[in-house]
Amino acid sequence: MQVQKDDIRGTILNASRQEFMNKGFKNASMRSIAANSGIGLSNIYNYFRNKDEIFRELLSGLIYAIDSTMEQHNSPDYLSIEVLNSDEYMRGQIDMFVGLVEKYKEDFKLLLFKSAGSTLECFRNEITDRHTKTSIEYIAQMKKKYSELNGNVSPFFIHTMSSWWISVIAELVMHDISHDALQCFIREYMEFGTAGWKKLMDIKD
Repeated sequence: MQVQKDDIRGTILNASRQEFMNKGFKNASMRSIAANSGIGLSNIYNYFRNKDEIFRELLSGLIYAIDSTMEQHNSPDYLSIEVLNSDEYMRGQIDMFVGLVEKYKEDFKLLLFKSAGSTLECFRNEITDRHTKTSIEYIAQMKKKYSELNGNVSPFFIHTMSSWWISVIAELVMHDISHDALQCFIREYMEFGTAGWKKLMDIKD
């Protein structure tokens, strides 16, 4: 019985994904989802309270991945000048970024371009604000650990760079980029960003 319930749930989610992708959350219809899934509308409500709950379920993996990435940003392992000069660290960040974009490309499209009207419609602004706060905390912690560093980076600059980060992802998921081209771009982006932050914070090689 549990397997059958899981199958029904998966069928609903698959039909909902296509409905949201085609029409966006706001114009998506529970009746269309029911028709396309072959599952009665009343039965769908046995699994999901409303279309917003379906939408959030579809994006739960991506949201978790973003949360995990943000939590790692200021972990003790990364609060080190040596990390910023490490090829191994750079390769790890490139692999992480490439993996995130490739695994969740369609989910990013839903989240960034199709979420109007849902409880996730402000996610782009919320993640920008969260990234800004995390980056400000990172600079403060680095300054505390390395007193010679410059910690006077303007909050608005940090906010703008945080907004740029999510805009970069938006561009990547909207274009058909090969794996090799994506890796090349992410490397360029990471090297450009790392060099800039090192210059601003007066971190020596």
